[in-house]
Amino acid sequence: MKYIDRKSYLDRLKGLKGTPDIKIITGIRRCGKSELMQAYIRFLRESDPDANIILVDFYDLDFEELKNYKALHKYVKEKYVEGADNYLFIDEVQLCPQFELAVNSLHNSRKYDIYLTGSNAFLLSSDLTTLFTGRFIEIPVYPFSFREFCAYFDGCSDKQALFEEYLQKGGLAGSYEYNNEEDRIAYIRDVYTTIINR
Repeated sequence: MKYIDRKSYLDRLKGLKGTPDIKIITGIRRCGKSELMQAYIRFLRESDPDANIILVDFYDLDFEELKNYKALHKYVKEKYVEGADNYLFIDEVQLCPQFELAVNSLHNSRKYDIYLTGSNAFLLSSDLTTLFTGRFIEIPVYPFSFREFCAYFDGCSDKQALFEEYLQKGGLAGSYEYNNEEDRIAYIRDVYTTIINR
């Protein structure tokens, strides 16, 4: 799959670097939350090679045992490095029941710059307010805009034709991988059905 730089989102995260709030990247399924987080981690590693980056990806079976908030809390504390800038990234945080207990405790320690991703199906703004009262900043991520669609397809000449294609294909970049129109529509339908059902 081809990747493009989602500069406006990345710049926002860069501007929030080091701020005391929990940064929460939200969005529908398959809109690019995890890719944005990975792009930001790459930026941190390049700009601060001595940074201690703690990453928990709940879609990775290597972190299965951390789907208990006490185990998650213990793991992160054990990964802390004294004297370094400590960044905590938790991808798909909603897959850990009662994750907010661990995250709030780690946030209260003031030792970590915390970033989370989560699906809108699980992390609505009203829920975030309840879970992290006054302690978070939400960064909503959306499917590709027309500008991003153009960047993805290297489209500079015939904007009208590209716009008509955008209206047909939409902004879910995962669907662009399918050559067969029927498969592409099935992909979009699956994403839509998952969103509605959840």
